Formats: sequence, C-alpha cells, structure tokens
Amino acid sequence: MSPKVSDSYKEEKRAAILEGALHCFTEKGYQATTVDDIVRHLGMSKGAIYNYFSSKEDMYIQMADARMNTMVDTLTEQFKLVPSAAEKLRHLFARFHRQSLDELRKWLTFHMEFSIYAGRRPDLADFLSEYMGKALALIQKIMEEGKQSGEFRSDLDAKSASYLFWAVRDGLALHFMIDGEEAEYKSILKDMETMVFRNIMKQ
Repeated sequence: MSPKVSDSYKEEKRAAILEGALHCFTEKGYQATTVDDIVRHLGMSKGAIYNYFSSKEDMYIQMADARMNTMVDTLTEQFKLVPSAAEKLRHLFARFHRQSLDELRKWLTFHMEFSIYAGRRPDLADFLSEYMGKALALIQKIMEEGKQSGEFRSDLDAKSASYLFWAVRDGLALHFMIDGEEAEYKSILKDMETMVFRNIMKQ
C-alpha cells in the first residue's frame, strides 16, 4: 500500500472515530460518555481508538477545532464574493435562521457541557480561549471592515461589537435551550438582528 493510500485510510478512520464519538457525546452527554461507550458504538477495539486519540478530551478538542476551522475557512471563502461588511453579517444571520432549533439545542448542550467541564481544568483553558477567539476574530474583522468602508459607525469598538454579535446568538439560544417554539425563536432572532444593525450602522 502506498503512503498516500495509507494516509487517506488513516484520515478516514480518524473521521469515523470522531463521528462515533460525536454520536455518543450528543446522545449521552460528554461527561457521562466513556471511551468504552465509543468502543461499543463503533465496534472497534479500545487499542485501535488509542492509536488515533489519547482520550475522549482529545477527541472533543480535535472535533471542535476542526468544526471551527471549517466554519471560519468556509465563511472566509464565501465572503470573497460578498462586497460589503453589512452583507457579510446578514449572511451569518441567514445561517442562524437556517439552523433548526433542535439542531441548535443539540450543539449548544454539547458545547456548554464541555465548557463547564473545561472551566475547572486549567490545562484546557488555552484551548477554549483559542477556540472562541477564532469566532470573535472573524466578526471583529468584519466590524473593522465596516468602519473603514463607512458602513458602520466610526466610533464603533470592533472588539466589543464582535462580543455583542455572539452574545445575541448565544444568549438567545441559551434562553430557548430547554423550551420554546421554533417560530418564536426565529421571530426574536430576526428582531435581534434588526437591533444589532441599528446599533452598529452609520446614521
């Protein structure tokens, strides 16, 4: 088998393990899930899994990092075709609108549980900071672009505005995490989008 085929096989195996781990994490919860649960779900030996990942923490970190990198890379590429900063933000809000409330709840529960767990682990603090920093940097760049183009207020603090953007999304999602109707969530999300633009746009 050539090295190229071998590398491809390894990547496919790694992706399959992460997919199985994600299934277990979202079904049972991060802390309740054990490596044995993932082994049983995948029908693999524990040794085979440890050839790729050192722990379930390692699985989560690589999974979350890959997901964030894919999102940032995809949006960065898409934004090359979007001429204005305001339209870039509207593009992001459109993505939020397309995601169902059930899907949002699944991912929010998953990420929140790990964040709470990692908050008690100083060795994971750097990962969480870097992970969230990628999303904040993406929005901050758009805010700076909007200031330079004259679309957004010249006195806008781009960093604070990027926190505001994610606070709107995450805060609303948190409110609807347990209960609430899809239509109500989407209606409030639309209103909050209007409020964000009212705050940042040049008058």
